[in-house]
Amino acid sequence: MNTDWMKDEVSNLFDQYDDYLEEQLGYTPLIENIKESLGQDISVLDYGCGGGKVSRRLVANGIKTVTGVDISQTMVDKASSNVNRGNSSYHQIRSGTLNFNDSIFDAAICCYVFINNSEKSELLKIAKEIYRTLKNNGVFYILDTNPDSSGVKFSSFMSGDSNKKYSDGETKSVYLDMPDGSIFEISDTYWHKDTYYTILNEAGFKSIELFEYYHTDISKETDDPQNYPPFVMFKATKG
Repeated sequence: MNTDWMKDEVSNLFDQYDDYLEEQLGYTPLIENIKESLGQDISVLDYGCGGGKVSRRLVANGIKTVTGVDISQTMVDKASSNVNRGNSSYHQIRSGTLNFNDSIFDAAICCYVFINNSEKSELLKIAKEIYRTLKNNGVFYILDTNPDSSGVKFSSFMSGDSNKKYSDGETKSVYLDMPDGSIFEISDTYWHKDTYYTILNEAGFKSIELFEYYHTDISKETDDPQNYPPFVMFKATKG
């Protein structure tokens, strides 16, 4: 079973996790790609916004309007109450359902959302709703842990157990290194890269690109650490 993000204890512990690696090789490349592709005078939907970490980064980087949605009211309240929220707003939703009109957002992001859903049917619902609410030529970004790097010990986390091969849709443990030296263990779902392509195609997206950003910050001995990008980013265009 995947981690229950509705629990206050879980969300509070996750907030303590130092996400500098995600910042360097995930959020920063994502935001740079958005700005290069669409500029800053845009509206962005942050689906599965959690406590607003990425939404606030978007605002700080000059994105005009950010709308965050999450199934957890606790997370929505946390995001809404942050003093650095800027021009962003937050709303609770039912998973897979958006209470927005068609074709209103220039871009949408899902950061570590797909791996926290264990059903392909749910992933397809999310992708279809995002497709519906994007403007024509709008762009959808998915940022997740890289399935090809399962079991690799990075400096701040390890997703999956070493020397284990996972099947598509299988639950895997994720080990987060906390500032106090403890390990915070959560669970998510292993999805093959092909699954992302399939979901996006079925939702209606035509142009799909894959990005992987590399870092040598790996504690596991390896002949070529560049083989292990910790995250994967998909960019799909509505056309």
